[in-house]
Amino acid sequence: MCVIGAVGAAIARRREAQIYGTLFAGIVVGLGGGMVRDVLLNTRPVAIANWVYIPSVLAAAVIGALAYGFLTTRLPVFVFVQGLALGLLVTIGCQRALDLGVPVPSVLLLGLLTATAGGIILDAMSARRSSVISTKVGWMASALFIGAVVFWLLSDYVSFPVAVVACVVVVTALRVLTVERGWPAPEWPTGNGSEEAAS
Repeated sequence: MCVIGAVGAAIARRREAQIYGTLFAGIVVGLGGGMVRDVLLNTRPVAIANWVYIPSVLAAAVIGALAYGFLTTRLPVFVFVQGLALGLLVTIGCQRALDLGVPVPSVLLLGLLTATAGGIILDAMSARRSSVISTKVGWMASALFIGAVVFWLLSDYVSFPVAVVACVVVVTALRVLTVERGWPAPEWPTGNGSEEAAS
């Protein structure tokens, strides 16, 4: 949460947000996904129930805002930190859902929402098309989904620690590798039918 909060604040400052907007963005990105998940699970949001979360993420947002130049101008560093943070959020979301005994499809969905809802809110506040659906180079949603599946399988059939490590490694590796290699996110095939409908 703190790492992704720092990333969110760095992105907001890169987009020329003011101090309040930058720090608010860090809190939203760091905690928004978890709050969405807990609301959908009909449980009290952890970030609200425990006083530690908001000050911790706020402190991380200050660090991210101050270090935004380092984080956002060095693409390999940014992509690695982003992948690491998103991978951790997927594991948190999936585990929270598993603890409450929801069906597997819901576990995967809640893992994805925990990792992406905060960023989606930031993109909406910045009047930007969400990076989850508009990333042209580098897998994001695909990497998160694969990581969620890996976490579910290993946590169910192996062990929780192995599942956490594997999920974070898979998400981070896929994010870094696909950006470094310039692999586009999976797209729908285009053909005459779609072009005719558009015209």
